[in-house]
Formats: sequence, C-alpha cells, structure tokens
Amino acid sequence: MGEKLTIVAAMAVIMIMMPYLITMAINGKKEDSGLQLKNINTGRDVLININGKNELMDVEEYIAGVLPSVVGPENNDEMLAAQAVAIRTQIYYKMGTETVIREENLTYDFYTKEKYIEKWGKTSYNENMPRYENAVMSTIGKKF
Repeated sequence: MGEKLTIVAAMAVIMIMMPYLITMAINGKKEDSGLQLKNINTGRDVLININGKNELMDVEEYIAGVLPSVVGPENNDEMLAAQAVAIRTQIYYKMGTETVIREENLTYDFYTKEKYIEKWGKTSYNENMPRYENAVMSTIGKKF
C-alpha cells in the first residue's frame, strides 16, 4: 500500500512539473535586463540616429543608453538612480510641452550596446548594464 502511495505521489509531482519543464525546454531562460525598458511608453520620445537610421526611442530607454556615459560603474546604485533623475529632468525641461525631442538638441552621448561592449568589454557590460537599467526603472517618471 505504501509503495502505491509513493508511486501516485511521484506521478502527481511529475504531472504538475511537466508543463513548466516543457515551457522551459521550448523557451529557455528569459533575461529581464533591457526587455522591460523596451516595453515602456511614457509618451515622450527622443528622435535618435542609430547606424544612419532615425528611430523614435522612449525617453526612459534613451536615459539608460546615456547614463553610463555620464556616471561610471564604480559609483553606487543610489548615485546611478540620482543621475537618472537628473538626466530625465533636463530632458523634460528641454522638451517643454513637446512629446518628441531630437537627440542633437540634447547634450548627452547615447551609446548602443555594441559601443558599450567595445568600451567596457562584454563581461563588464553584462555586469554593469543591468545596474544602469535598474536605476532608470526604479526612477521612471521622477524629476526634480
């Protein structure tokens, strides 16, 4: 009787875990870094030229791309967040009531992922960029 109960319990666990295991096998592990920023729509955009192509980019995603050029990774997370707020405040001030601003009207250097990897190396990029993105995500919409 005890052996049957063990088999039934094991089968129940397998049946409960099977959908999760199949989903993980098909999709793999998803990384949150950057995916959340790309989905943000504040209604305020920066018109930016990347590789000769003009693109509208949400202000929050833009801030994540300029933040590392303003403050280095040796700074603590609170400094990164404070700087994200300062950058956002300046951008919104320059935008006024407009919903789009051209990158050339801003004083920041936007770096693509490739440019940061070239600057820091891939390992350092993978370690540091999530901190910058978290600084932006944790302060979305905050200005002073």
